[in-house]
Amino acid sequence: MLEDWVGYWVFVSYMSGPNLDNDEPTKPVRAQPEAVTASFYLEGYGPLGIEVKRNPADPTIFMSWGGVLYVQGPPAEVREQIDRETANQSQGGNAK
Repeated sequence: MLEDWVGYWVFVSYMSGPNLDNDEPTKPVRAQPEAVTASFYLEGYGPLGIEVKRNPADPTIFMSWGGVLYVQGPPAEVREQIDRETANQSQGGNAK
């Protein structure tokens, strides 16, 4: 199923810990983990985890399978519509 979603925006639920203190980035931070769900562009996946981006210009983020709770991608009919719209845009058309 993941191979069908590579190259599309997906929802990923994952476990996240607390953010580092910007003023003291080397200081350990302790807090309860929490589940987070966000949309990501799925660039790839493998036996160790997934590679995603929050925005096209952002660097790639690696998420290990140990932190990923689930991945939900677009169904086939939505992917087909996205592909048609992308093809129209690349050909200079404005059809929707």
